[in-house]
Amino acid sequence: MKTTKSLVAKVAPQSVKKIVKKFAQHRLKNTADFRESASEIDSISDESYLRMAYKVIFEREIDSDGLTNWLNALDMGLSRTALVRMLVDSVEFQLRPLSSKDLSYVLDAKLHYARFKLIRTVLPEAKVILDLGGASTGDDRGALLSFGYPYLPEKIYIADLPPDERMLNASELTQHIRYKNCDIEYVYTSMSDLSSFEEGSFDLIWSGQSIEHVTQEDAEKVFAQAYKLLKPGGKLALDTPNRSATQIQCPEGYIHPEHKIEYFYSDLCQTLESHNFKVVEAKGIIDLSNTIDNKLDMKHFCEEAINSEVLNDKPEKSYCFYICCMRSHEL
Repeated sequence: MKTTKSLVAKVAPQSVKKIVKKFAQHRLKNTADFRESASEIDSISDESYLRMAYKVIFEREIDSDGLTNWLNALDMGLSRTALVRMLVDSVEFQLRPLSSKDLSYVLDAKLHYARFKLIRTVLPEAKVILDLGGASTGDDRGALLSFGYPYLPEKIYIADLPPDERMLNASELTQHIRYKNCDIEYVYTSMSDLSSFEEGSFDLIWSGQSIEHVTQEDAEKVFAQAYKLLKPGGKLALDTPNRSATQIQCPEGYIHPEHKIEYFYSDLCQTLESHNFKVVEAKGIIDLSNTIDNKLDMKHFCEEAINSEVLNDKPEKSYCFYICCMRSHEL
């Protein structure tokens, strides 16, 4: 996903086609002689489909030349799916200006995708995992598996606050589930209090966008405990927003109301080193080098973020960063 165009091209065609269908269905249902069922929407004429597609995708009426050319193409065998893809890939669609709200939504979607890719391609394989703040609303397996972690651990402990204390409340207090051959156990506690776990228990301790939700003092407690909880050769990994980027987005505060701190990459590395960890791998999540280096405004921030590589080797110059570390004496 190197450009906005490729992002839209991979995601939009089917969804836009569905929107066109819904638009058509809504229009037909509001006529007195509506007879078509949802499954018959595809039977509407090519001209009606084209007019609706232009209204949804370009927010304008189709011009006469466009109507003639596309009708000829459809008559020659072009599928409607291919038609929608070509409209979305068109220069007109790509050059449509986005509002600041649009940019924010696209940035959020790209960050979500980037974290999916991070967990699927970078996070190391482990048999026994402690996931800090890893509850996932709507998926009892937890955030790690719902984000597509490609390995099936033997055991995952999810340490998180009780449902009624989280920002996104869950309706039930899950204690234990089994997914395929993986045991998943919930421990309701602050991530800064890991006293219920035995030392030397974990191959991987993972903090996915959670370390910023506790104070720096509590984060140091997390790192001190993590050092003891890891098995020989175990790894501590985390991803978190980069203050070098978020201070451009929110110079007077943090990007989320529940964030207690947002770290500069070098500062967090130093903190980990003070707890006898050594970074063995680091990645940037959404490159913002130009914006950070040149102190550009939010318009450039969003444009660069939307068009940049989702994972890179510039953790200090990206929107978020990933760190994987091991205990120094084991290296």
